Amino acid sequence: MSEPTIEDSAKPLFVAVGFEPRKVEDTLKNSQLTSTLIALLKIAGFSGSEERSASDKVKANLIYTLATSKQLEPAARDFIASYIATDKIKTHQLKYAIDFFKKNSSTQIDAALFEKETGVGVTVSDQDVSAAIDELIKENKQQLEEKRYKFPVGSLIGKLQKDEKLKWAEPKQVKDLLDAKIEQLLGPKTDEDLNTATKEKKETKTEETKKDKQTVVLTKPDTPFAKIFLRNIEAYVGQNVQVSGWVHNYREGAKGLMFVDLRDGTGFVQCVISGKLLQVAAAEEIHRDTTVHLYGTVTKPPEGKVAKWSGLELQVSYWELVGKCPVEFNEILNDSANPDVLFDQRHIALRGEKFAAYMKLRSHMVNAFQEFYADRGFTQAFPPTFVQTQAEGGSELFALDYFGEQAYLTQSSQLYLETMLPVIGNCYCIAQSYRAEKSRTRRHLSEYSHLEGELTFINFEDLLNHLEDLICDVIDRVIKKDPALIQFVNPGLKVPKRPFKRIAYVDAIKYCNDHGYLNKAGQPFVFGDDIQEASERKMTDDFGEICFLHRFPIELKAFYMSKCKDDLRLSESVDVLVPGVGEVVGGSMRIHDYDELMAAYKREGLDPAPYYWYTDQRKYGTTPHGGYGLGVERFLTYICNDDHIRNVCTYPRYVGRCAP
Repeated sequence: MSEPTIEDSAKPLFVAVGFEPRKVEDTLKNSQLTSTLIALLKIAGFSGSEERSASDKVKANLIYTLATSKQLEPAARDFIASYIATDKIKTHQLKYAIDFFKKNSSTQIDAALFEKETGVGVTVSDQDVSAAIDELIKENKQQLEEKRYKFPVGSLIGKLQKDEKLKWAEPKQVKDLLDAKIEQLLGPKTDEDLNTATKEKKETKTEETKKDKQTVVLTKPDTPFAKIFLRNIEAYVGQNVQVSGWVHNYREGAKGLMFVDLRDGTGFVQCVISGKLLQVAAAEEIHRDTTVHLYGTVTKPPEGKVAKWSGLELQVSYWELVGKCPVEFNEILNDSANPDVLFDQRHIALRGEKFAAYMKLRSHMVNAFQEFYADRGFTQAFPPTFVQTQAEGGSELFALDYFGEQAYLTQSSQLYLETMLPVIGNCYCIAQSYRAEKSRTRRHLSEYSHLEGELTFINFEDLLNHLEDLICDVIDRVIKKDPALIQFVNPGLKVPKRPFKRIAYVDAIKYCNDHGYLNKAGQPFVFGDDIQEASERKMTDDFGEICFLHRFPIELKAFYMSKCKDDLRLSESVDVLVPGVGEVVGGSMRIHDYDELMAAYKREGLDPAPYYWYTDQRKYGTTPHGGYGLGVERFLTYICNDDHIRNVCTYPRYVGRCAP
């Protein structure tokens, strides 16, 4: 008789906790998921095959969501499961619990911070919920009284879910009180509300209306229309224009009006469509992200009214449907969707006002970097991506077969930039870099845009002054380029004060120890310990300003960094730390002495042979020089005041994510 398999014991358990048959079968096909799920259910107190209560089944489904969340480390899953077991984390809190571990390490969990950010122990009173509902019903009273029980209550629930005061309220609590308040306003449902015949009559009328619309034909006016982009609309007030784009949003107003917010990639405008224009069959196809040509006159809104975006409106006199977009498009962009689902549908999720603003800011930021370098006499260089040497740790390399030779995707273009110094002097590049480091923190990517610069005939102090100049100048240019965009994305952004705060490594580990920020092993820091992300970020956030963390021990940094003359244990190195993000720049003086570089190869166990071209820089006209690398996405995260680097990327690449 064969030994029972894990699937044999798992199936009765999965059935007992209420998983649907299809879910049970799909799960059992994945042995890793099955094992994870059994372990988490055990933490939550589930075992055996006895039938479970309804509340237990709710818990079990939370555990299933937890088990299938790809972005969590096992320690994080186990920790959350223990809270689900004791009813401290419920359905509406699970998303926040998962999000917590996207921003925080699971190796050293701050339970108090976790409970604060996930609402553990927070109770929202019926009085608070009632007050919020009363305010919302007051705003929608007219439509509620007109549509009665045909009013889409889901839209009200959606607004209540976004109310910060109700963040930790139980969804059932909110729904029950909302239903009671609506019944209090409208009274019990009448026969008309419940009458199916009435509903069928209305549906028949709708079908008749559609048939009538099919007979309405629009004629394009003979008036000439200037074809414009929305970024230029302010120059066309009072003129007839054609704009083309996507329906960003729409709403029906009184007296047969429809308000359409149109975007074309360069801007937004509110458009007013009315009368016969809405009586054509194509009007039924106006949904979010439908594409259209709109023709009309650019006007200022009536006195006492305010138009969004540019403060102007387009009074539409003719329009054409270009591309349909089914109404289920809205379901793809559900805010409550699992993050993995949103990244699977990233091509759709990008189509928001916020991300469009991020991309415009990124464009302004990159242009600002290039303008800075041009003004300071730097020349842009264009290094290779396929390499056969490492600039950082070998374990972080993506290896590949290059026509039968071992090669890698570059970690950094720095070594190649150094070879350009005798050619073009001070130089920079903006290129892709790749790190195979299996890190899931809120600031790590496997592929990122890397801005790197190299300067010759300088010392360490010159390098630090240059970095201050670079960061302050670029932020100043970005703010001045588009103040309205900054006001929308991050109104608190200001040019940092100079000089930047400076703290040496030895002082930083003392600061961490004094404030209870521990090393990776959960112990006080000692000389030679790496200051990991969590402690580094806490220290930076304490400072509340950009700072230079400098003079790291030689063994913590790359082989090419020069030693401090006053303490040979230390390197002339610097990390630029910014609040809310952490390290955005890493830089150093480079070894320019031939013998010292050869000793560095030996110390790090590197074969000098593949680096012959790099070593030659020290043989043929060497100079004191230094440089740095800046993570473009990290810097953009700081500019946008976002809390996660993936949010500012088009298609982020990280452990477990290489699609779409």
